[in-house]
Amino acid sequence: MKIACIGGGPAGLYLGILVKRVAPEHDVVVYERNRPADTFGFGVVFSDATLDHLAEADPETHAEITARFARWEDIEIHAGGETLRSTGHGFCGIERVGLLGILQRRATALGVRVAYEREVRSLSELSDADVVIGCDGVASWVREALAPQLRPHVDVRSNKFVWLGSTVPYGAFTFIFKDTPQGMFRVHAYRYHERGSTFIAECREDTWRALGLDKADEDTTVATLERVFAAELGEHRLIKNRSIWRNFPTVRCGAWHAGNVVLLGDAAHTAHFSIGSGTKLAMEDAIALRDELLATRDVEAALAAYEARRRPEVEALQAAAQASLEWFEGTERYARMSPAQLTYSLMTRSLRVSHASVQKRDPDLARSVERLLAAGLGITSDPPPAPTSLPMDLGDRRTRSRVAVAPAISTLPDDDMLVSLGAAVQQGAAVVATPALPSASLERDDGAVAWTRIVDYLRAKRATVIARVVAPTADAIDRAAFAGFDMLVLDPGAGATGEDLERLPAAVAAARARWRRGAWLGVVVHDLPATRAAVVGHAAQLVRAGADLLWVTSPGDGNARLPAAPLADRLRNELGVATCIEARHASLPDLDAAIAAGRADLVVVDRVANPR
Repeated sequence: MKIACIGGGPAGLYLGILVKRVAPEHDVVVYERNRPADTFGFGVVFSDATLDHLAEADPETHAEITARFARWEDIEIHAGGETLRSTGHGFCGIERVGLLGILQRRATALGVRVAYEREVRSLSELSDADVVIGCDGVASWVREALAPQLRPHVDVRSNKFVWLGSTVPYGAFTFIFKDTPQGMFRVHAYRYHERGSTFIAECREDTWRALGLDKADEDTTVATLERVFAAELGEHRLIKNRSIWRNFPTVRCGAWHAGNVVLLGDAAHTAHFSIGSGTKLAMEDAIALRDELLATRDVEAALAAYEARRRPEVEALQAAAQASLEWFEGTERYARMSPAQLTYSLMTRSLRVSHASVQKRDPDLARSVERLLAAGLGITSDPPPAPTSLPMDLGDRRTRSRVAVAPAISTLPDDDMLVSLGAAVQQGAAVVATPALPSASLERDDGAVAWTRIVDYLRAKRATVIARVVAPTADAIDRAAFAGFDMLVLDPGAGATGEDLERLPAAVAAARARWRRGAWLGVVVHDLPATRAAVVGHAAQLVRAGADLLWVTSPGDGNARLPAAPLADRLRNELGVATCIEARHASLPDLDAAIAAGRADLVVVDRVANPR
């Protein structure tokens, strides 16, 4: 088999190494348009888990890589004039040029043919290859040449960032949040050898323009940022290496292969640099592709098997990267948090780190945030309650916990409703919510009486009861108040039209005028990531109209455990409003993390899975 790799970065080189190591009879050629020593960027980060995968795939390469690593266990956060350190994180960094050198030497030793300064411009040039691998990076021309079959989508994000080096020998993975008169900078910095570190500076576009960086060349960028970070750098300097300001592109493809051509690494998918996974994903792609290519003589079947194996893992990591990206795009909204909660929010930003994980990695940080939340409610017990076990004030009502149960049942106020909600309370739920009720459910007096019976029964069990009403009328609101519901939530429904949403602020204002004084009024907000800015603007109108709580729901894509959390986080911390998130498939530690990080005040599940 002849395998042609377009691009001589870690993806193509490692694929060649892995194939030739176990099947030297195959011909592997890597086409690289640059010279061997030409490389851009500074350091590459790997987690301990990724290193285990590399050790299994090729122990020799793994041994040479790890011999040159800079290692650290801590993450250090500089914010608001304070420095906090979180421990228990296993990471390693290596200089990018050093990694490429290792892979180049290993590939040559195993018989991989690397053609340097050879730029392939058309797939027709490789018509004699059995397999063509597009590993030509984020700006892949291979991907664009096959766009009709691969269906790529590139989401260019709003923040500006620049990749620099620094002579500061950082002893931990370091995040710096620096306020300037023009706006906030975020720095992602980590050491890759004894004398050098990566230093990525990121900011909003308005900050970038206000400092004149939109007109800056590399030298001006370095000089400007050395002035901004003079206190943090001390006697150290920043280093340029094709350090051009850019916007991060999130690449996704409907398919990764077409015919005998397949994409690898950044050409197929990208994940934001804040979780440091580009090279990791590329090298793990290579492991999976090697396995499938050597398992069958049918090339197209092998490429399909590779994609089926890798896509779920990649999309799960992309979901985490998206949440992390959005956290850094809006870091300004966390400036009012205490340093401990800011650190906790940062540590859990990908939504893949639960409260239980924080307790295991850094118990001091977990306990610090638990005490902070409890003290804010006047609770001084030691140990403090878990975040979801804290009480919450809903207007003139106080719930006994932060978890609401909303069973998927019929909308009628009958015995089935009483039994279902009552069972949730019996199992430990302190808050129960009805399903979305049609207005007709509360239009008649007998309906209001039936609901009164259910609410009285649940309140006798010390439960807080929430009613969700679709398209509320004045009569429905009055009867919900008569029935004794503790909170009313207006739900426009997932299928609401643009006109329905335009009328919703007026409906909120009308409901606010009729709803019981001292009782809270909520509104369901449906997350639409493609129009997130419009959703946030709409939510701001709802808050101005009188909404006390925004109940955020998101269908997600199946890859995030808490798909509604990023929007709820943004609404809560930008608009200063309480938020509630639907979390149908999350674990209790995930819910604890959402509360502890300040993403939500209340979480909604559809059943009681843990009596706590």
